[in-house]
Amino acid sequence: MKAREILTGIALLAVALSTIAANPLPVDPSALPLVLEDDVFGSAYYDTVAILRSENRCSEFFGGTSTVDIFDRLIAKMHKNYFPADIGIRMGGETENFLDNQTNRRYRMFEKVELNGNGPFYKSKYSDSVRTLPGIGTYRPDTREARVLMLLHELGHTIKGDDGNWLLPNDGDDDSLSRRNSLKVEKVCGEEISRLGRVEGKMGELANAAEVNHH
Repeated sequence: MKAREILTGIALLAVALSTIAANPLPVDPSALPLVLEDDVFGSAYYDTVAILRSENRCSEFFGGTSTVDIFDRLIAKMHKNYFPADIGIRMGGETENFLDNQTNRRYRMFEKVELNGNGPFYKSKYSDSVRTLPGIGTYRPDTREARVLMLLHELGHTIKGDDGNWLLPNDGDDDSLSRRNSLKVEKVCGEEISRLGRVEGKMGELANAAEVNHH
């Protein structure tokens, strides 16, 4: 086996082990079918959990590190559907209100939580078209960063802030408000979201440097 392959394998294994150690599934895996069945979604889920479980400005905005329990309840209700490509995730139907005893935060769960298989979570362009789908915040569609921002956006609709209002107001019928809500979350969480890609890039740089030194 070539030195580069060995080093790259070690780097990827280190990332995988650190992710598992820091972010084990907090609930029964059978309760999160999309995480198990969809690699793209599973990666976005773990990226989001990694942010929420760390002490940073983003997790504080949502109520602290224990907010991951609320996030898991949201993800447990999510299933994939197919509808117009402009929509990434939509929630609707009746809502049920709860009180988180750990954080004293009030939150709600929607009856329906749908991830669009035709939308910017998975695709960058409209089907059978060269037209690019709208970005999510300032991120291009069908990117790691956009997926995490979409998940955090929906989480913001479920949690009440200290002022008694939802962190993000309902925006299902208002595209302009939806974009403003995404930008609000990105303003708070953008540093953590952007860092996800930089970590992976750094691992690649280390593998390349080690190969050069080997020669």
